[in-house]
Amino acid sequence: MKRLKRPLCLCISLILCFFSSACSKKADDPEDQIINYIIENEPVTLDPQIADDSGSRLVIMNIFEGLVRTDSDNNITPGAAERWDISKDKMMYTFHLRKGLKWSDGSGLDSEDFVYGLKRAIQPQTKSTTASTLFCIKNAEKINSGKEKVDNIGVFSPDKDTVVIQLEYPDSNLLYLLATPPAMPCNKVFFEKAAGQYGRTDDKILGNGAFYVREDGWEHNQYIYLRKNTKYTGKDKPVPYGVNITINGNTDNMCSLIESGETDCGAISSYDTQKAQKLNFHLKGFGDTVWGISFNSENEVLKNKNIRNALLSSLNRESVLKNLPSECNEAKYIIPDSAELEEKEYRDYAKDEYYKPYEKPAELLKKGLSELKLSAVPNLTILCSNDEVSQGLVSNVIQGFNGFTKSYFNKKPVSLSELKDHIGNGSFEIVIAPLTIQSNSPLSTLELFESTSRYNVSSLKSDYYDDIVKAIRKNHTLSSVDKIKEAEDYLLSDGLFYPLYTENRYYASAENVTGIIFHPYGAQADFFYAKKTPKD
Repeated sequence: MKRLKRPLCLCISLILCFFSSACSKKADDPEDQIINYIIENEPVTLDPQIADDSGSRLVIMNIFEGLVRTDSDNNITPGAAERWDISKDKMMYTFHLRKGLKWSDGSGLDSEDFVYGLKRAIQPQTKSTTASTLFCIKNAEKINSGKEKVDNIGVFSPDKDTVVIQLEYPDSNLLYLLATPPAMPCNKVFFEKAAGQYGRTDDKILGNGAFYVREDGWEHNQYIYLRKNTKYTGKDKPVPYGVNITINGNTDNMCSLIESGETDCGAISSYDTQKAQKLNFHLKGFGDTVWGISFNSENEVLKNKNIRNALLSSLNRESVLKNLPSECNEAKYIIPDSAELEEKEYRDYAKDEYYKPYEKPAELLKKGLSELKLSAVPNLTILCSNDEVSQGLVSNVIQGFNGFTKSYFNKKPVSLSELKDHIGNGSFEIVIAPLTIQSNSPLSTLELFESTSRYNVSSLKSDYYDDIVKAIRKNHTLSSVDKIKEAEDYLLSDGLFYPLYTENRYYASAENVTGIIFHPYGAQADFFYAKKTPKD
């Protein structure tokens, strides 16, 4: 028995070393790491064809993969399609899929799944609020309005490995659109078995991306746990073991949350960048948000164009913007300077599209009040975000409005999520509103003011304006510049939105966290290459 002690001790020692090694591996090896993230609101649905809130989009873009992807520089790269051909007239795109594509449950995925996904996004029964982004596809708009059968859509699969998309009109933005949620594939059999609950719970989701929603991994209003999809067949393999997403987290002090390790990354305000730099966080900034004064055009007083323009023309712009921090830049235009049209800067063609104040605002105000049969402007409330920049601006605006009208304008600061809810519900009078675009196309900004937009910051209902946007959508090329200028001029000259400043939206990740791709549009984070290094 004594002779057995030494081998036994050696065996136990080896076992302990093995477990010790395994434990240390969890801390050091990227493939065993969990990335932590916080979103403010519960995703409405993980059904790509109907999701349009930021929380849903973030999860969807990590559990699904489209025909193409966007990289860290926002360039188009292969996704489920390894290559594609574009016809000379740019009216037909042919995508060749990777071999061996699979869904996260191991079942086969082919071209029919992409065709079905696009059909679902377009057909009116789906009631997708993002369907209009795909109206460049042949017959898509007619199908969505019920004027054409869905089988006549310009999308088909000549074989299991090929997807062909025919266009109604050339759209230089098509490849970027195919990387967005409504263009994700959909397994028809799985969708029909979900019986109306597709995308609502963890067992009613089937994706093809780098991650999947873990079994029992979605506790509503609490968390969503994503895990590495071992069935993913891309050239590169996802790095981290998974992503733990906390729902309804308080993100007001994101720098402190990252510093404490409660989250590994997140969006921070522009005035928190100095703190983030001191903490050696990795920063990525995007100038994709224009803040401005917006009037509710459905309000019984502010529906009057003359009153809106009188108020705006009375402002001393220099005084309003006097306390603007260095992280923000004055904005003259509604469409951001970063907007491009066929890879050319739109602003090179439209440098004069800025608000031009009226010389006699008092006369304009008198005329507007007369039209409404009012003797004075009633007391009105200006809604704003509870951050320092917005509150400072509103105080300056109120000082100008009160002095001009001799009425009383009130300030109401709320959280950014509450602000967006008020805008979406139309429950505001005047608001300091952010316009955050979803792509670098001028159309992305203009679509925010369409009658059907859920984020219509002016509650605008105008057939004239909607028709302009539809015309631009049907001819989304350089030849549409004059129409784009017409739409922007309409919003400005009618006093619907008055640009104030551009805010650089920043994402920060902890010093020891790298590889997270933050996309400039759509407020998305891609965790495919994310990894942590041990802290000292």
